[in-house]
Amino acid sequence: MTKRIAVTTLAFLALIAVVLFTRTSVASPNAGVFSATSPCAEFAKSFLRIPTGENCDRIKWRLSLFDSGKYTLKREWGFHIDNSTYLPKDTTTIEGTWKTVKGETGYPVLIQLDTGKPNSISFALVDENILHLLDANKRLAIGDSGASYTLSRDQKSSIIASGNHGSGTRENPAAQTVFSGRSPCREVAQELNRAVPSDCFKLKWALTLRRDPKTLAPTTYQLRGSLYRNDNNGTEHPREGKWKVIKGTKTNSNAVVYELEAFGKDGPIFLLEADRNILFFATKDGNLLIGNDDFSYTLNRDERKS
Repeated sequence: MTKRIAVTTLAFLALIAVVLFTRTSVASPNAGVFSATSPCAEFAKSFLRIPTGENCDRIKWRLSLFDSGKYTLKREWGFHIDNSTYLPKDTTTIEGTWKTVKGETGYPVLIQLDTGKPNSISFALVDENILHLLDANKRLAIGDSGASYTLSRDQKSSIIASGNHGSGTRENPAAQTVFSGRSPCREVAQELNRAVPSDCFKLKWALTLRRDPKTLAPTTYQLRGSLYRNDNNGTEHPREGKWKVIKGTKTNSNAVVYELEAFGKDGPIFLLEADRNILFFATKDGNLLIGNDDFSYTLNRDERKS
């Protein structure tokens, strides 16, 4: 009887060990996880299984890229009833395969989901922390003043190698361009040496860049937004000054960075030119700031005002 109990106990312990190992293996794969809240792009609705014609203005993404070549995309879509009320409509999980493919000049590496399928979508691999959705014309998708198509890493992984994987291609600039967006608060405020309340979680930005009409050399900028507005009395003191173009960073000799000169006690602002429509907030060393589930450090060109 004692021998039988011992054998049974050993078998039970072995079963427990197998279960624990299986759970650990399944629950902890090597994966890169990226998330975002973006506008609701018409060109991506089919892939994301969002019915055509539905009232949709926001998509929440959580994309996990596994080293097995599989991916899991958890997405939610919905719309805003007013400025403070968001109504989620549907949530689902999409699974498939992913791989890196050759891209165009500027962003030579793309992350492509379900390669070969009619509704496949791709992301520019900006660096190991940032993916940006490509539109139907294989250009960086342009967001709006409230959200961008930038997915930010929220779980470090060796799935994507470190380093800068691309930079914007230079195009003929306009005499005036306008960019807008919303970003997390504290990280960029720290870069600017700007004190903000402990509960500050987002900032609004509206940037106008001016160039000489003849030479198109950078001249002045105006930056409006949360940091330069007093909501208590309704006053606004936009940040203004000169700006210049810096060629190259420590990690990418081809990168193009805009430097907005310091303003009062606020330090300079550095913006990486992704292309003529997209700017990314960067540190003085050229490293891109990493966003969160709700906001990215991305400014989108307002083509109506540029």
